[in-house]
Amino acid sequence: MKVKLFAFIIAPIFIIIFFTSLMSEGLPMEMPIGVVDLDHSSVTRTLIRKLDTFQSTKVRQVYRTEAEAREAITKCEIYGYIVFPENLATDITSFRQPTIHYYYNTAFFSAGTLAYKELRTITMLAKASVAQSTLRAKGVPDKQIQTVLQPVVLDAHMIGNPWTNYNAYLSTMIIPGLIMMFVSMMSIYSLGEELREDTAKKTLQDNGNSILLVLVKKMLPIAAIYIVIMACCQIYFYTYLDFPRESGWPTIMLLTVLMVFAAQGFAVFMFGICPHFRMAISICSLWSVLNFSMSGTAFPIAAMDPILQAVSYLFPLRHYFMAYQLMVFHGYPLQYAWLWIGGLIIFAATPLLVLWLVKKAFKEYEYIP
Repeated sequence: MKVKLFAFIIAPIFIIIFFTSLMSEGLPMEMPIGVVDLDHSSVTRTLIRKLDTFQSTKVRQVYRTEAEAREAITKCEIYGYIVFPENLATDITSFRQPTIHYYYNTAFFSAGTLAYKELRTITMLAKASVAQSTLRAKGVPDKQIQTVLQPVVLDAHMIGNPWTNYNAYLSTMIIPGLIMMFVSMMSIYSLGEELREDTAKKTLQDNGNSILLVLVKKMLPIAAIYIVIMACCQIYFYTYLDFPRESGWPTIMLLTVLMVFAAQGFAVFMFGICPHFRMAISICSLWSVLNFSMSGTAFPIAAMDPILQAVSYLFPLRHYFMAYQLMVFHGYPLQYAWLWIGGLIIFAATPLLVLWLVKKAFKEYEYIP
């Protein structure tokens, strides 16, 4: 028992260190891409050098044919490649509008998207570079050239995570979701252990036949342990890793406490509905895994089927994610997140609906191995 409890405590700490170390760079760097240069001109050589200086990508190899590059992308040696056709420089200066092809692997969504961004940028630079040289040769002033090349200036602002830090984006949701899973499993385990060891009836009698008192005594120590773990994780996020935040520590700690109690309340509710030890922990584990899909992190809830949008309210991580986005990332006060805060409180209070079922299980249930 002590060994298992120790594992439930050590595993979350290991997960926190693992995920934050895995994405410590914040953004994928130097992802390998390829180039097929059929022109072999000074223009293409300059473009290749520029492409190799980009932060997210690195030119792994210049291929002789497109077939070689296609084979490399199929083998996952590169995430994309660009093809500079023959007579590229000549066609551009002669205004014959050459076609530059680029291919990227979207089976790896993040890598493919970033490769696409860099390959698209280099094609725009190719066009701008040659156009600039042509206009200068015709005696057009640099200020006028800039207006021709970029008639509209975009002023874009990335709100919440301007650095596109994947660590700040993913770790702040994956780790709380995994912590919620551990809280749920540990809570069910502590109740199921009473049934398996045939000590449930005695435990109930020792507490004056009050199942509420039993739950308080068994759940509070577990909640306290994971609140401390999650609080330390939040401090690690926002002090050592310096993740972006717009709210104060009271808000962050409030969400931490509500998150742990919501996961625990849901677990006890599931145990009341299905007091079979293995079945309850299996259902709770499945629900915890679906938490990630239904939280809106990976895929927007608004783009889901209306039925799934309604079902998403049944997952506690969804409520935590929305409250977190509003209050921590964007700095909204508590009243703007009342719906999601209320959802976490409701999840924490759901054991009150099944107290009589848990009590019945403690009195009558016979453990079946």
